[in-house]
Amino acid sequence: MESLSIETFLQSAWTVFAFVFFIAVVIWAWSGKRKGNFDKAARMALDDDEDLSAEQQRKR
Repeated sequence: MESLSIETFLQSAWTVFAFVFFIAVVIWAWSGKRKGNFDKAARMALDDDEDLSAEQQRKR
């Protein structure tokens, strides 16, 4: 009977840990400090075209 309660406790503790970790990641992702990095990452694919020469762009 004792092992059942330990197993239940560990499952509950894991669930709480996973939830707290998820909330921490959401807060980190939505923090204002990260906005510049995320904007830069979002524009990476679009900015790559500017690095190509005119001849390379015509071949596309």
